[in-house]
Amino acid sequence: MKEGNIELVSLGDLEDRDKLADISKYFLYCVLGLNVIVLLTFLSLIFLARSQVGANNLAKITLGIAVTGIIVFFPSLKVTKMEPKYNLLLQSSFILAYFVILLEFTGGTESLFYPLIFLFIILSAFYSLVAGILVAITAFAYFFYRELYLNGQTLARFFVLNGSGLLTLALTIVFSSLLGLKYRRSTSEKSSLEQYSKDISADQSKDEAIFANIGDGIYAVNTKREMILFNQSAEKITGWKSKDTLGLPCKKIMNLKDEQSVSVCDKDCPALRVWNTGENITRDDLCFFGNSKEDLRIEGTYAPIKDKDGKVTGAVCVFRDVTKKKEVERMRSEFVSTASHELRTPITAISGYIELVLNNKVCTVDDKAKEYLGKAFQTAASMSNLIKNLLVVTKIEDRKLQYNVTNFSMKDLVEEVIEVFQNKAREKNIDLKFESNPNLTVKGKVIDRSLNVKADKEQIREVLNNLIENAIKFTANGGVTVSISYDSDFATVCVRDNGVGIPETGQKHLFEKFYQVDNSATRAVGGTGLGLYITRAIIEAFGGRIWVKSIEGQGSSFFFTVPRALS
Repeated sequence: MKEGNIELVSLGDLEDRDKLADISKYFLYCVLGLNVIVLLTFLSLIFLARSQVGANNLAKITLGIAVTGIIVFFPSLKVTKMEPKYNLLLQSSFILAYFVILLEFTGGTESLFYPLIFLFIILSAFYSLVAGILVAITAFAYFFYRELYLNGQTLARFFVLNGSGLLTLALTIVFSSLLGLKYRRSTSEKSSLEQYSKDISADQSKDEAIFANIGDGIYAVNTKREMILFNQSAEKITGWKSKDTLGLPCKKIMNLKDEQSVSVCDKDCPALRVWNTGENITRDDLCFFGNSKEDLRIEGTYAPIKDKDGKVTGAVCVFRDVTKKKEVERMRSEFVSTASHELRTPITAISGYIELVLNNKVCTVDDKAKEYLGKAFQTAASMSNLIKNLLVVTKIEDRKLQYNVTNFSMKDLVEEVIEVFQNKAREKNIDLKFESNPNLTVKGKVIDRSLNVKADKEQIREVLNNLIENAIKFTANGGVTVSISYDSDFATVCVRDNGVGIPETGQKHLFEKFYQVDNSATRAVGGTGLGLYITRAIIEAFGGRIWVKSIEGQGSSFFFTVPRALS
């Protein structure tokens, strides 16, 4: 096959070519031996037997053929390495020439060896159509030369006497060419099938080696949800043997349940889900109850298996035992939750006492002390905010964050949040405003009322609080604008500022836990690095998404979507 100007040769082609080169090389040495024997015989007859054979024209031709064959031997060695097929044709021409001379010595067309010419035609036609045609032309040429030129026959008498011979020769050429063509096609197809079988076997062996040695467990099911693949790692994790699983229902082998001990196979089969959606899914809330091991926590990624026409033929799952990982996460969450709860009480008490001290009706302190106490109060407030965020993160990761989903007006909520932050914006001389659109449209249709969305209003309020507060923090002077647009499915909220902006390298990590952009602005303002992580988790919990567009030094625009209410 060819790709561009580069010829690609398969391993099977190379093997066949090497075999042909070996045959061509042996044949070359055989023909060389024949040429040497002919040359030595000729010289022996002249110098040792004192024969007059050198005066014979036919003997001279024979000698010329032998000498030519010896001369072309060394170039033929190079030819047989590069193009063994051409060398076979070249050496065969010497054998054919010797055969014609043998016919001349033994009576021409009356010779006992003459029928062998039909064998030459058949063999050459099976090897190559071109070779068969060349041998046939040689046979016809010799026939005409012998009968017309040497015997002096007229053309009419030639056809009368030799018509049957010519017809036999022609029919032999036609049938041998047809049979040779069919033979070469069948041989080529057989060779292709053998090579295809070898390639499939090699690919299968490679795939089996990969499946066998990969660290994750892998199993696959057909559309009846029967096991068709179960690798060694799956055996180690589940305790089942591959030979015992094949053909059995997936439910009998895996017996997966969720964290509430509800059967996943019966209620929410991942294979059915990927078949219906056509998309890969990942589950990290699976529990496996096997024969030899109990209560393993499993994380698995499911994907559909499709044939070349795109038809679903099964599903494959790559899974791993995450029992220890889940245990570590549980201990960490418990620690964070316990520590946060234990810290919340004393920090709340510290903040309360500082407020009392700062209250002129309760205590009298000088201005310097007030300054220090004010900083202490801000620090305590920051610690309280960190503890609150840590508790929220723990609930998010444990899937324990509760949501109260209702229908509400996004426009009204935005206006409420903006009103809360107006004083803080004025302190920094920042223009905080809601940018309403009087000609609001959805797919070209003008609407004259605010559209409701469906989510937890208080959680969306936290999202707006976080984004607007960040916009004010990182804007030295200028403005912060909030706007809403709608499509048929979502309301999209944009919080835009003209502050310090975010470098491109930091934007892809912005919504990760504990990530903060490392520049002078963030170091001066501070923060926990949890706000945007929590914001993303809240938005995604309602089926929305959040993203940012920013140019460093020119400001940022944060966008998030919330599903519209159906009614």
